[in-house]
Amino acid sequence: MASYPELEDRVVLVTGAGRGIGRGIALAFAEHGARVLVNDLTDEHARETVEAVRATGAVADAVPADVADRAAVRAMVSAAVERHGEIDALVNNAGINVVSPFLELSDDVWERTQRIHHWGLFYCAQEVAPRMVARGDGSIVVISSPAAVETYEGQTHYASAKAGLQMLAFGLAWELGGSGVRTNLVSPGWIETELNREYLWSEPDLRERVVRQIPLGRTGSPEDVARAVVWLCTNEAAYVNGAVLRVDGGLLAGRLKA
Repeated sequence: MASYPELEDRVVLVTGAGRGIGRGIALAFAEHGARVLVNDLTDEHARETVEAVRATGAVADAVPADVADRAAVRAMVSAAVERHGEIDALVNNAGINVVSPFLELSDDVWERTQRIHHWGLFYCAQEVAPRMVARGDGSIVVISSPAAVETYEGQTHYASAKAGLQMLAFGLAWELGGSGVRTNLVSPGWIETELNREYLWSEPDLRERVVRQIPLGRTGSPEDVARAVVWLCTNEAAYVNGAVLRVDGGLLAGRLKA
């Protein structure tokens, strides 16, 4: 495993880290000695990840908040900075994926999807980035999706949110790069988590059909995504800004032109 000593004692805020990819990211930063702030909607979910991180000997704290609520995000960041010092890296991972055909799509599902994905980054970045800019250093990593560039059945609202999220991240990379703050995206493909494991096994041949689309011949794990996220926050990625790093086993390689 690669070693990144520059991450030791750095403060990393990971949103939506109560489980799945977010938890994998939190644990990966902990392996390198970072202090991890674990955000999730509820304290209960955040605490589960905090306990897992602390079990490795690393420092972690729960910072529950609804990232779709500006006041909640402001209070979360303020309390986190007061307890742990300035935030060195923000990993914008929080998200939901409610499948709904467009003609049956409700206002509530549309708004909640946009707010958590798109507005969540807007709120978190506006609270964290000014502090990074003032120090002349910081890293923002946004978890994107193949849906940012191609949509799927019942996913129009999700794809719209991810496309907006990606363009917002590009804007941050453009506007904040000159101040020493880098913004990049990681786009996971089929990643096996607690949330989608049942779906992958919901039909006898569904998993096989999914894997056939992936040149590497397997689904990914949260650890696969986490390694890419961590790398983007290290000195090795010092000249990487505004990039989309696809962690999808080659899923889009034959469907999109470079």
